[in-house]
Amino acid sequence: MKNTLLLSLAFVALVSWTSGRAELENGSVGYEHPVNSDGHALYQKTANLAHHHHVGTEESLFELGLSTGIDSRYVSEGRDNLPAEGGVYWGRAVGHTHAIGGTVFAEVVGIEAWSTRYNETKLSAGYECEVGNLSLGGSLTYLDFPALGENDVEAVLNARWKLGPAGGLATEWAWSDDAGGWFGETSAFCELAVDQKLTLIAAVTIGINEGYVTEEHDGLNYLGVRIQAVRSITEHLKGGIYVAGIEPLNEKPGESLRELFWGGGALTLAF
Repeated sequence: MKNTLLLSLAFVALVSWTSGRAELENGSVGYEHPVNSDGHALYQKTANLAHHHHVGTEESLFELGLSTGIDSRYVSEGRDNLPAEGGVYWGRAVGHTHAIGGTVFAEVVGIEAWSTRYNETKLSAGYECEVGNLSLGGSLTYLDFPALGENDVEAVLNARWKLGPAGGLATEWAWSDDAGGWFGETSAFCELAVDQKLTLIAAVTIGINEGYVTEEHDGLNYLGVRIQAVRSITEHLKGGIYVAGIEPLNEKPGESLRELFWGGGALTLAF
């Protein structure tokens, strides 16, 4: 796994260098139907669920996005939530409108395990705005776990800073009412436009636990790498596939942190 992470880090550096040269030599690429894809997708509850509420133009009063996908593992906070039980199918619907100088959105996500009795529903509402190259956002999420008879409420704060046309930094911190703690993830990401329809995305993420994952150590938890390819299929439909890996940091005996490698794919319809 360590060799894989080193190779992935080298890939991120190569993509950044190549993309920078392309911008210098050719200028910005013009897209007839641009691919919308945030580089900080790695730290969503499933690695496939990216924040991309700005899926249209500000000329539209209301916009809707529908997504469905599959992940070979259900990973969050750097941990496999269903160890030895396979992955999940999921569906997502998000609606948003431009208001109050930014974007107000609401979304619902359904997650179902394919080889064990587990399902999850998430209802979220939030706000995002942009100030120059900086994007700021916040949301509240209600989580329901019917198979476990449990639920939770989370508050999320996130920020994304574009460093040039092809890369940047992003961070997200989630507070759990049930656990009474935070978990934060910070990533560096870059994007390479191969052509007008295909984009490669790479991200490296550090995860930090502050009481969110109870009974496990606080501080640095993991180093993660994600490589993704996103392709526009039609004006409104795009598809993506990804691979991702986790290297535990400072893990203690008996903790659930371990080396992970998984992948998945998704289709998104935006209109």
